Amino acid sequence: MNLAEILVYTDIRQLHQIANHYGCECNPHSKNELITSLLSSLRHRQTITQEVEQLSKEETHFFLLLLLDKRTVMSLEDLLAKAGIVLESSKEKRQEEARRYIAAAMKRGWIFPAKSKTVGQYQIPLDIREPYLHGWLEKWRTEYELHANGPDAYRDEGTALCDDIMQFLQFLQQEPVPLTAEGGMYKRHQHQLFQFLHVKEETLQPQKWRFGYGLHFDLYPDRFSLLYDFCYYHRWIEESGAKVALTEAGYERLQHSYEDQHYHDLIRFWMRLYKRAIPNLPMLVQLIPLIASGGWVSQQTLMDTLLPWIKEFYYDSPADILVNRVCKMMVHLGLLRVGQDDNGQWLYTATYASQTWLRKYNGFTETTILLK
Repeated sequence: MNLAEILVYTDIRQLHQIANHYGCECNPHSKNELITSLLSSLRHRQTITQEVEQLSKEETHFFLLLLLDKRTVMSLEDLLAKAGIVLESSKEKRQEEARRYIAAAMKRGWIFPAKSKTVGQYQIPLDIREPYLHGWLEKWRTEYELHANGPDAYRDEGTALCDDIMQFLQFLQQEPVPLTAEGGMYKRHQHQLFQFLHVKEETLQPQKWRFGYGLHFDLYPDRFSLLYDFCYYHRWIEESGAKVALTEAGYERLQHSYEDQHYHDLIRFWMRLYKRAIPNLPMLVQLIPLIASGGWVSQQTLMDTLLPWIKEFYYDSPADILVNRVCKMMVHLGLLRVGQDDNGQWLYTATYASQTWLRKYNGFTETTILLK
């Protein structure tokens, strides 16, 4: 529902709270006047600009978590979870502060109780998302600048990861590959396989501190680790008798050609797999292409903007998470292009996939995956 429809059904008390917040001058006893005044205020460009500029870093974080989520209706638990991502206080204090964030969002007219019989359901007006996100983006562009001229050369991997999944399955089709005592493919087999893949990666020494991003993340390089896990999750491969082999489902998969749906499934899988370690991932995946549209954004600018909203994950610092777990993987998934300028600075820009399909997709609703 749009704002005008929602305001008609909104409790008079909340209408008064919103009117007081925006300083609306109208007859407080006339619901019709309240609604007319609020519609004018909430949609006014200057009001949106002022509201966005006054937000603290923490409030901005909650604002982006709220408006980048494409759901029109959320439960109180959903809203509390978003506020919980923002807050770092103890559990008891966090609940209290989280409710304050929700109450403030209701006073600003971003959240309203849903018009349904279900208690504890809230809705966000459909027509305020884009203006408010655009207002935040305009504010961001006054602080940071995009590089209109991109690098002389850049990398766009497109759907190469999907092609390499087929290469991996064909590799296993020749014969099962033996596994080490740690459960990974021997280095010589990895070297053989990696020669056929579009993106070359170096083999890893076993590193037990690498965990949280997949089944064998401690044994394989980042891109191949995701590729392997995707095949394992879909049961196209199986580990049995100290070997990894193609399954019947894997043979069947090889009989069918590539489809866009497989590419979309791969992006979904990555988000579900990494979301456990990076709760903010759905927001980051939506926000980075928004920032990096219409030009090239430097890695340093992304760090300046996003690091305050990323928490470390064991041995991974916020900078490691942003650069290696998010941006690097978004390049591998064809959601970002990457290149270097004359000073060796890394630059990113959004791809067609991130500007079209990703805008319709809502990673916030995806459940996490834990492979065993």
